[in-house]
Amino acid sequence: MGCLAELYYNLDDTDHDSINKFLSSLVERALVELEASSCIGIGDDGSSIEALTLGRISSYYYLNHLTVRMFQDNLTPNSSLEELLTMLSDAHEYAELPVRHNEDQINSELAPRLPLAVNPHSYDSAHTKAHLLFQAHFSQSTLPSTDYLTDTKSVLDQAIRILQAMLDATADQGNLIPALHVINLVQMVVQGRWAHESSLLILPHIHSYNLHCIRYVGDKTGKKRTAIESLPELMAYAEDRFELLLEMLEGEIERKEISQVYTVLQQLPVIDVKMTVRGWWEGETGQVEKMVPMSHKGGSRPDKDWIPVHADQEYVLNVELRRANKVKKHDSKAYTSRFPKPKDEGWFLVIGEVDKKELIALKRVGYVRNRTNVQLALYTPEIPGRVIYTLYLMSDAYLGLDQQYDICLDVVPASIEAQVNTELKEELEGLDF
Repeated sequence: MGCLAELYYNLDDTDHDSINKFLSSLVERALVELEASSCIGIGDDGSSIEALTLGRISSYYYLNHLTVRMFQDNLTPNSSLEELLTMLSDAHEYAELPVRHNEDQINSELAPRLPLAVNPHSYDSAHTKAHLLFQAHFSQSTLPSTDYLTDTKSVLDQAIRILQAMLDATADQGNLIPALHVINLVQMVVQGRWAHESSLLILPHIHSYNLHCIRYVGDKTGKKRTAIESLPELMAYAEDRFELLLEMLEGEIERKEISQVYTVLQQLPVIDVKMTVRGWWEGETGQVEKMVPMSHKGGSRPDKDWIPVHADQEYVLNVELRRANKVKKHDSKAYTSRFPKPKDEGWFLVIGEVDKKELIALKRVGYVRNRTNVQLALYTPEIPGRVIYTLYLMSDAYLGLDQQYDICLDVVPASIEAQVNTELKEELEGLDF
């Protein structure tokens, strides 16, 4: 056994000192690698170790440190969805995806049928194959063999946690655009559709050649008009009115298929949003909660829409999510016909400043059964002036159900009184009486 251990582990000997030296060297190399990946920080004394943000992300999502290192090296403030898809495919977790005998040739034949080009010299790469499988999944392309179906399930099974880690990494950098794109990628993976396609295509039995029946709806006078372009519009049109959907699709698909479309439409979440800003204002004797106006339809903002807030101060944005359509079954599962396993409905709340492409806050929200209240910390700019933050409510399962609302802040000079009251409240909340 001693000789086998020496050969396998490249040990000089199997005595206590040799094993101790080997293990110390192994740990040291691991720490150097983790530090190079910005997962840990090693103190100046060489013995203290601190977990860094990327290390926590890697550990939480069970990812190889090389994956989060790749995120750090490649994520930029303007990363496109196509670039993020390449990063997803390049994750170390896909390094062992099998590329079997002659599959490089199969990959070369599959690639021209898909919309995004890949390196033609890398058809034998596991990462290139992962990229092609993602594209085929989004395009609903026919795969060349049952092995590719099995591989697609394996790729999709790991994709969500990799994308969740990618989202946390880009949020830590404060980049708004790639964060929104990553969420779009999550939706694409779950629904098996491209984000730029009509959201109506996530419905069962609905294909691009059926869309003309949905988009052109007869009004009460019998005249045709373009009325429905998106999933929320069809949900509103056919709400509790099966006969309208039947009239629209009869002759295009079977009646039982229309019933399945109707069932899915009734189950899709309709979420109403209300927002308030809570905090301290100068001259107030306690905390005040102010409603965020949300009825603006476009054009310049009236003065009444601007909420005065003090500069350089923390406020709390309270977001109330209320499910408007009551489902009969208390089932939190999303409709995911092309995802290999059941998935709960969930949401992302993102606050960003569009002009600066800056992400201000990110929070995940679970299934909204009736009503859910979510609180996000909101830090105002240091310089007075008007600023618009945007709240994005984005599904983690569906394409086409996202919402966004502007939060118009009129930043007035900082108030020592308000800041002291805010800090005092935080300190009191931290005490255990």
